[in-house]
Amino acid sequence: MKKILVLGGTNFFGKKAVQLLLDKGYEVTVATRGNNPIPFEGKVQHIVLDASDSLHAGWQAVQAQQWDAVFDNICYNAEDAHIRIEKLGQQLKHYYFTSSLATYMGDKDGYVEADFNPLTYEINPHKTVDYGEGKRQAEQVLFTQAPFQVTAFRFPIVLDNDDYTKRLHSYVDKALKHETIQFNNPDAKINFVKGSSAANAIVWAIENEQAGSFNISSHDAITRQTFIEWLEEMTGQTIKVDYTDETITGSPFNTRHHWYLNSDKIAEAGFQLDDLASWLKPLMKDLSDEMRVQ
Repeated sequence: MKKILVLGGTNFFGKKAVQLLLDKGYEVTVATRGNNPIPFEGKVQHIVLDASDSLHAGWQAVQAQQWDAVFDNICYNAEDAHIRIEKLGQQLKHYYFTSSLATYMGDKDGYVEADFNPLTYEINPHKTVDYGEGKRQAEQVLFTQAPFQVTAFRFPIVLDNDDYTKRLHSYVDKALKHETIQFNNPDAKINFVKGSSAANAIVWAIENEQAGSFNISSHDAITRQTFIEWLEEMTGQTIKVDYTDETITGSPFNTRHHWYLNSDKIAEAGFQLDDLASWLKPLMKDLSDEMRVQ
């Protein structure tokens, strides 16, 4: 039985990944700051840990054990990555962590893994570290300095019924309230990944000891215009849309250019990708039905 440490793992797709690991019989330890209840009471070990603090006492409990694998859902920047190497380097075989579509830059009709190479990326200490830059720097540090194997999961926007960010919820809400939705470019493509599929990919990679960077998304992408058409179909509403060149706020799926992943690499390695219509349209319908009765 493999011993797996999960940093984070009490919310959304991290929580789903932990449940899958438990269902498969793995011995799972979850490390969190301890601010919220652990949803796997009696099924997992729990370490109270502030993983962004190299001096936190919880690291002693982590280092007291040998781990077959670590899944890290809370590594956000170079500093976090350096701490992982310092604290896990001597007792870890394989480290898996959540990266992001945001590592990619520029306008391209579908990003592939080679579009960002952490081995050649140079960290600029004077650059503002937003979410995307933080993930780029984390990948650079881990892939170039870690003594253990590293796998980076580059996810697009993750959606599901229990998505605490409620980004899709906001569009469904606007449709039901007959509010105008704004996008810059009706032809710009986007794709997503379902929360359960993200969890499945994490566990699949752990079980198959996959190393390197992997895009994980639906196998297809849709335009913003198609997104609106699906939203109209699933909510039964005619939606007012403003396609504008002006700067837009409050529209979390908006970009001026294509912003989606090509996930052929992981599919060719044996992981089965979903098509968007099979789950996104039913999810829109579920959210619409839930909101109507609230």
